[in-house]
Amino acid sequence: MTQPIGKYHPHRPRALGYLRTDISTHYHSQHTETIRRLARRQGYTLIYIVRLGPDSVPDSIGHVLDIVRATETSTLIVPDLAHLENHPGRVCDTCDLITVCPEQLWLKAGMNANDATRDSIWLPEVWHSEPETRLRVADAHRIMQAHRACNPLDCPRKAAAFALLADTGKLVPATRSPRERAAARGLPYPTAEPMATSAGPPVDVLQRLLAGLTQVRR
Repeated sequence: MTQPIGKYHPHRPRALGYLRTDISTHYHSQHTETIRRLARRQGYTLIYIVRLGPDSVPDSIGHVLDIVRATETSTLIVPDLAHLENHPGRVCDTCDLITVCPEQLWLKAGMNANDATRDSIWLPEVWHSEPETRLRVADAHRIMQAHRACNPLDCPRKAAAFALLADTGKLVPATRSPRERAAARGLPYPTAEPMATSAGPPVDVLQRLLAGLTQVRR
């Protein structure tokens, strides 16, 4: 089933949304809204959101790509790779692909110098931002994996995921510092270099982390 979306802007690239109803289940409305918001924020005209069940058509991904070609759409937007059976390559043979969680872009085959279409890139200015909707535990796990190198004090997205996992008991924060853990194992710990002066993380990020840690220790 398809649903027409909003007003057409002829000078914007066209995007098509797609979700699997058996995966979205009761998050259907939330996934629909996140697709709309991402398309609007990234400057796309979202022309349809295609909704298919596992048995709606013999080849659901092929059906969606037929719609992409028929509508001359440049980009397909999905909530996550699970809606494409975790295989972005087939879509990239036809158009660009964007996932909402995590917010990443896969370029269409032949659109970059090395024709490397299977590696994603982060979308600009949004990948560390505060999540726009309430996270699920699965979303939080994906964010923690994608933001392994981030400090939650500097990354509101990782902070939100950290707090949810701590609150639900899926993550137990360490009670000892890295220096204390190294000392307990008889390992040397590097001397800290003087840190540059900074304004520090936002207050709301600190409050969220504190709330998650407090909940765990109760």
